[in-house]
Amino acid sequence: MGRFFYFFYNFYLISLYTILFIILISQIQTFFPLEHQSNAYHYAVFIFNTPIMIRSCYDLLKSQEERQTPRWFIWNRYLVAILVLVVNFGLPASNVLEEEYSIILTIVIGFCLMLFFFSIYEHCAFQYYDFRLSFPKDAKLTNRQTVGLILFHILIILSFCLIFSICPNEFSTYQRYQNNHFIRIACHLINIMSIPLNYCAVLAWNSKKLNFRGIHPGTKRRWVGVMKKDKKGRWVVDVEPEDHRIFVV
Repeated sequence: MGRFFYFFYNFYLISLYTILFIILISQIQTFFPLEHQSNAYHYAVFIFNTPIMIRSCYDLLKSQEERQTPRWFIWNRYLVAILVLVVNFGLPASNVLEEEYSIILTIVIGFCLMLFFFSIYEHCAFQYYDFRLSFPKDAKLTNRQTVGLILFHILIILSFCLIFSICPNEFSTYQRYQNNHFIRIACHLINIMSIPLNYCAVLAWNSKKLNFRGIHPGTKRRWVGVMKKDKKGRWVVDVEPEDHRIFVV
């Protein structure tokens, strides 16, 4: 079951990234006349390929296998939720601002998508074969946090309703006019699709323990166990017998 959720969640992240990427293309197209809108795809391909090349070069140049750290595991969940929130509110703003400011904000959105790609790579954790972390099976939100998460997304819906109600009815170009209707739908879709991200961010906030699996650095055997925070707030391997097991490969 855990493996199923692992692949399902990674597929969800890739799907969300694809949707955001398509929306970014539509936003870039508003800066070009109709006969030159194919240029938007060139910029989009650059944004898509840049993080891939950076990550590939890094993987080729690194001298040893990496081990996933609890601190980055936690902060990566915060990061991806914040990135999607920034993109979601940046899209309607970039469509109504003057062209100079709109270009700057669109560049920021593109940069956020680059970071989002790196975050997906970290979530998949392909490079962490020696030591990979995950949430415990009993990790969950409190009732108060669940209600707060629901209210948070309802507040975002109301915010977008307010934003689009005060947006100007006249746009500088016909492309922006068309894009505004597209963004109205896209923002609400992104808000709904970001619920699992925010859920995981709250789970990360609650985490006092994390499961791990990988290869023991000393014995080179399969290693499964739990990491927890000590009294000083540092993440350490829990050496209790029920949480710390070594298997022969």
